[in-house]
Amino acid sequence: MARLEAHAVQIQPEAITIAAVLNEVVQTMQGLAHKNQNALTMICEPDVPPMMADPVRLRQILINLIGNACKFTEHGQVTVYCYWRAPDVLQIDIHDTGIGIPADQLARLFEPFMQVDSDTTRRYGGAGLGLAISQRLCRAMGGEIVVTSEPQRGSTFSVLLPLQSPPEPEYSSL
Repeated sequence: MARLEAHAVQIQPEAITIAAVLNEVVQTMQGLAHKNQNALTMICEPDVPPMMADPVRLRQILINLIGNACKFTEHGQVTVYCYWRAPDVLQIDIHDTGIGIPADQLARLFEPFMQVDSDTTRRYGGAGLGLAISQRLCRAMGGEIVVTSEPQRGSTFSVLLPLQSPPEPEYSSL
């Protein structure tokens, strides 16, 4: 967090296939999903092209958001859905059927050390830094994270990233 605040974190974009990154993260998170008896599924629209993003930072964001969804959901469903939101925006929704977040807490959710309430902290643990770090990383890549939620019905965290195409390879004539 301190490195992000000091702008000491380097974003290193490279050409990635988002479906491959998502599949890797979802496979990694299956154990956590099964721990709480959740079904974790992924849907990536087939028309999403390769894009420029920092794969390390994107994985960090996705692991945090999917991990939270799995942690705060029991005997439920966590779905990761990736699609074009607009011609130049990629959207990744992480939707869960978990405990949800009260409306009065949503505005402060991305603040460092924010916990919804002390009962939640005692039951689920955590320092309250994951969402703040994820939001800052996403903004460093030109995007943002937005959330909608309803207590006892679940939450949807949406990662919005600019869909920057990889540069065309340069060919030299010999």
